[in-house]
Amino acid sequence: MLLTDPASGRQIVRCFIYARMSADREGAGLGCERQIEDCYALAEQLSTPQAEYRVVKVFQDNDLSAYSGKPRPDYIEMMDALRSGDGDCVLAWHTDRLHRSPAELETYIDVCEPRRIDTRTVKAGHLDLTTATGRMIARQLGVQARYEVERMVERQRRARDQMAQQGRHFGGRRPFGYEDDHVTPRSMVCPECAAGGGFSITRVCDGCGAAGAFHAGEECRDCRERHSFAVRPLCGACGAFGVVEPASEAAYADEAADAVLAGASLRSIAADWRKRGIATSTGGDWEGPEVGQMLLRPRNAGIVKHRGKEAGRAGWVPIIEESKWRSVVAILTDESRRITPGNQRKYLGSNIYVCGVCGATMRAATAGAGRGSKPRPSYSCRVSKHLTRQRDLLDDFVQLAVLERISRPDAADLLADRDDPVDVLGAQTDMREARGTLDELAAALGAGEMDMQEWRVASQSAKQRLEKAQVALAGAVKANPVVGLVGAEDPDVAWAALDLSRKRAIIATLMTITVLPARPGRMPGGGYWDPDAVRIEWK
Repeated sequence: MLLTDPASGRQIVRCFIYARMSADREGAGLGCERQIEDCYALAEQLSTPQAEYRVVKVFQDNDLSAYSGKPRPDYIEMMDALRSGDGDCVLAWHTDRLHRSPAELETYIDVCEPRRIDTRTVKAGHLDLTTATGRMIARQLGVQARYEVERMVERQRRARDQMAQQGRHFGGRRPFGYEDDHVTPRSMVCPECAAGGGFSITRVCDGCGAAGAFHAGEECRDCRERHSFAVRPLCGACGAFGVVEPASEAAYADEAADAVLAGASLRSIAADWRKRGIATSTGGDWEGPEVGQMLLRPRNAGIVKHRGKEAGRAGWVPIIEESKWRSVVAILTDESRRITPGNQRKYLGSNIYVCGVCGATMRAATAGAGRGSKPRPSYSCRVSKHLTRQRDLLDDFVQLAVLERISRPDAADLLADRDDPVDVLGAQTDMREARGTLDELAAALGAGEMDMQEWRVASQSAKQRLEKAQVALAGAVKANPVVGLVGAEDPDVAWAALDLSRKRAIIATLMTITVLPARPGRMPGGGYWDPDAVRIEWK
């Protein structure tokens, strides 16, 4: 039953306005503010000398998608208010602002029909849900709106498939390391004329070096061969290829990749960036997980990712070399590396030093120092009470050994590659050829030249070749953590500047530290520290 205004004697129709930000159908790009203004105007138009359409509450959601299915808090609140009898009429810009699916419409009808709640829209007119005809019209409008939404989604998917095939970016927030155009590294400089802008992105044929706008799988316009391509920034002033400036986002991303390969933790990289004032692409502060997410992006290596998979070479300039990026991904996605925040390594030798009795690693602990004395920080065998060493004395002994070793004339030998080198060029060639084969097979399948079973058999070997090349590239780059210490002007200062994760990586790379049972009693000089009870074996 409608209320009556005692002053004017007019009936009061309590109206709810519902608005939802639109990215589809007739309201494309229409913000909530405009929708609400139009609904207020509609309430004025509906008012008569006998009845006033009075807006008592406005509900609005910022869900842009009519397809996502995510909960709409204000819509849920409005439905609860309608069930409670707090409103007589719902005003909306269009029915597709109210209902995203036929199921939602049926729920809305179930609430409004028995309560005789009116529905008025700016664009679709009056929906009388108390009659069979009105409900039929509402359902037809709902089906039509759903059809248009699904068509829009199909068009968007086709467009994104085409963009992925062409190596184009999909838009969105500016990625760290790139300019607002999403394709030019931030920041570039021309080595020839020193220009700091005006670069165009061009594809350069790997076969003949010709620069031109062609896509993977197409013939080069000069050599007429189907080579792969490299993406390079071309200076608009002199025509030279640009390079990344040292103090730039792109350089910082590459620097972070090197740090991970050298054993640095994501938290230490984030802390260093905060200290240096390096912000995210939105101006925020870095945290460890955010650094990891940034480094894992395939776009860093010039690779398009589409529908959760690699979709080929991109049309933008890579800021991290592909083999290096794959090595970083292999490290960051290694399950054995995952530890909880409470189990972060806090000590130099925990899980590195080895018990000389049983061969197990040692852990940080505390040891008693006699009656009335405070417990001393120490390392002890994690398996049993085989032996214990005072933590600071053992750490100092090991660090002095490291500094002594890197100060020798032959310190450069520490940088020698200890593993069999990976044929990076060969792996990259295999990857390009495998992708080319898969593209040709896909084209043959689409043209009806082979059936699905033939395609599965023919593509199997190409997929295996592609996976093998990717694994090879992932292990191609293993940065030696000692780089930066060898040749340092002051090794002591350089060592002190390293974070704990880098120090641990250097120690684990250079040596095996075995702690042996100590001799009883005081050592010569009066102390209890026994240097002969620590065996260091250089790797």
